Amino acid sequence: MAVTVCQNCGSRRFRSDRSMGGRLVCQDCGTPAGSRAIRATPRSSRRNNGKLWLVILLIAVIVLVVVTS
Repeated sequence: MAVTVCQNCGSRRFRSDRSMGGRLVCQDCGTPAGSRAIRATPRSSRRNNGKLWLVILLIAVIVLVVVTS
């Protein structure tokens, strides 16, 4: 099994870890090669959260302008 990309961080840098019996480990995030990704939230939902906050801020500014005029 040839591992070329870390499934957690996307890095291509691996090293052999003696404490894990020579298993390949990502040098950037430390995840063993072949392990599943450990992301709490997908990147797309993080992007959507940013857009959501932008819309809420825009609505708040519009309401503030309407109330003060």
